Formats: sequence, structure tokens, C-alpha cells
Amino acid sequence: MSRLNSSDRLARLLAIIPWVASKPGVHLDEIAERFDYPREHLEADLLEVVQFVGVYPFTPDTMIEVSLDDDQVWIRYADWFARPLKLTGEQAISLLAAGKSVLAMSGEESGPLLGGLTKLGAALGVDQGLEIRLGSAPEEMVDLLRTAITEQRVVELDYYVFGRDERTHRAIEPERFFADEGKWYVSAHCRMADDERVFRVDRIVAADLTEETFERRGTQSPGSFTPRESDPRIVLEVTANASWVAQQYPNEGVVELDDGGARITLAVTAVPWLERLLVRLGSDARIIDGTEQVGENMLATTAARILERYR
Repeated sequence: MSRLNSSDRLARLLAIIPWVASKPGVHLDEIAERFDYPREHLEADLLEVVQFVGVYPFTPDTMIEVSLDDDQVWIRYADWFARPLKLTGEQAISLLAAGKSVLAMSGEESGPLLGGLTKLGAALGVDQGLEIRLGSAPEEMVDLLRTAITEQRVVELDYYVFGRDERTHRAIEPERFFADEGKWYVSAHCRMADDERVFRVDRIVAADLTEETFERRGTQSPGSFTPRESDPRIVLEVTANASWVAQQYPNEGVVELDDGGARITLAVTAVPWLERLLVRLGSDARIIDGTEQVGENMLATTAARILERYR
């Protein structure tokens, strides 16, 4: 089973709790296998984390109860959760969105979580209008990758590398499948790079599930983007019109300016990606530090190349 960082563990615990609560006496091994959760961490998190979840004043009737007997697990919600909860409209929408995201991650098609979300959506009048989209990956591709992870089988794929604007053929050993900011990703050991890589599923052009198996290496990518220490860093100064860059792209620091703009430190894993970003931003952005690593005349060279293609 894959190693999990703190964010992964929290997301999976949120999916595990309602599932176990609806199926009392579930064996630890079944939970660990279903949610790809290392058993030693699962047992500790159930007894040392979930069991201490509650609300003020943290009396027994406000705490979640976890029982473990002969490797079987029971979870009972605190009496406090049975009381009607008063929410503002904004809080209710946020709760519905978060719940649907957890439901999508767990793969459950029934159960108390779905029932609760259906009732909440009906009360808000948005049960048919709110949809949480976790990427546009084809269902058959998602199924293939899930099978590869479960059965530890090598996948050969044709992949579009957005940063370099090229297609590559490679073999990967997939270990973790996750959603991040509305997109599906698979974390895997890439044999071509001989290193861990994260692949966006909707950029996989074709994939073939081979019969070759592999031993898990324990990928630990915290998210969809993990820069290397050797990647160049730049400081990008943007106007208020382009301040969205700080929210849309992973960065290593933001300094807000008095005029509403910002200075953003970015790791550049592929220069073509930076070129496209700068062309898109136009006069709303300029590199104020780090040009020696990516090229002093990069933007002018890019503009000339684009113009030549246009001609």
C-alpha cells in the first residue's frame, strides 16, 4: 500500500468514517484494502485521531466513539450529531460541496453520506444544480489506472507533456490516484525518468495495462506539483489584473504590493510553460529576478517564434 501524507490521510479518514459507521464490525484489513490505507496507520488514526473528534465541551455525548475488538471496527456518532444543525446558506453550500468531493473520492454510490447530501441538496433547492467535477478523465481510463494500482501492474502510456508541448511514450508504476483542484492525477514511478512523477489523467492520450507487476516504492508526492531543488526560480511581478496567478499556480511565496499587484516566486520546471504564461499576461507581468536562469531574451525569442508559426 502507498504511503500517505497528512492531507491524504485526512481525506481518506473523512471517507472511511461514514462507511464504517454504516457497516458496524468491519475488519481492519477490509478497510485498509478498500481505501488503500496502510493498516498500521489506519489503526493508530482511528484510535488516536478519530476517537478524539468532537465539539465543545468535549463530553462523551459530543465525541465520536471508536471501538476496536478482534481487528473489527465500530464507529458511533456522538449524540450531538443527531441534533438539527443551523447553518447559513454559505455554510450549507460549502458543506454540500465538501461532502460531494469526499463522496467522489470514496467511490461510494450509496450509504449515509449520499443520503445526507441528498437531503441537504433538496433543502437548499440545488440537489440537481450543484455538481462537483473532479476532472474530465474518461471512465475507462480511471478504471484502468485504479486496476493498475490495486494489482500493482505496469502501465505503458502515451502522454502529452504540457510544459514541453510534446508527446512521449513511457512505462510507469502507478501507486496513487487522487484529485487536486478539480483534476485527476496519478502519482507513479516513471521508468523513463527513473524518478517519481505526477501525471494529469486528462493528458494521457492512450494507456495499456500490461501483465508485468512491480513492487511498491512508496511515492510521497504531496500534490500534483512538486518542483525539484535544481529547477530554476524566478520572481514575477504582476499587476492587480494578473494577481490571479498567485491562486492558480503553485508558488513559493507572494508579496502583495500597495497598488494591488504582487511579486510571486515561481519554480520553473519547463521553460515553454513560462513562455506561454508570459505571453498570456502580456504587459501585466515582468520577471524582476531569475532571468539569468531562464534567459534574458526569453520573451522576445518566444514572441518571434510564435509570429513565425503564424506566418
